[in-house]
Amino acid sequence: GPVAETFRVIQGAMTEEYVRSTQGVFQFELSGDGGGTWYIDLKTKGGSTGFGKPPVTADVVMNI
Repeated sequence: GPVAETFRVIQGAMTEEYVRSTQGVFQFELSGDGGGTWYIDLKTKGGSTGFGKPPVTADVVMNI
């Protein structure tokens, strides 16, 4: 769906430079279609995005 596609695009745009300069993990609690828990990890080497809880504790949790 569109939410999964958004996180896929973010993953594709990630660089080591973004990860080094950001050093944060963002967790999104989304309601509605395609909702659930999603994350952007800009702290762990290489960075990642995905569905579910992040691999490390989130620095920021957003309820949207």
